[in-house]
Amino acid sequence: MSMSLTAAEHAAWTAAAESRGLSAWAREQVTGQLEAEQPRGQGAEVAKLRADLGRVGSNLNQLVRAVNSGHAPGGAELLEAVQATRAELARVRGELP
Repeated sequence: MSMSLTAAEHAAWTAAAESRGLSAWAREQVTGQLEAEQPRGQGAEVAKLRADLGRVGSNLNQLVRAVNSGHAPGGAELLEAVQATRAELARVRGELP
């Protein structure tokens, strides 16, 4: 890879690199920036939240399927299911950063 710098940029980067080579310094800067933008360890947390939301969606699909097939649950049962879904969504929202 090559990169063009103005004379002023080259001077500033060389000064910032101090005794290290300019290429090594630039590589460290870019790598550090990329790591800062994507914090480590969030992949597992995102996967967990996606699984939680998947379960909520599954519950809602089961309710809609039952209603559409004419097997609607009773009022109390439906209310309980909706309240449980709302509680689960609130819990998931609370875990979001």
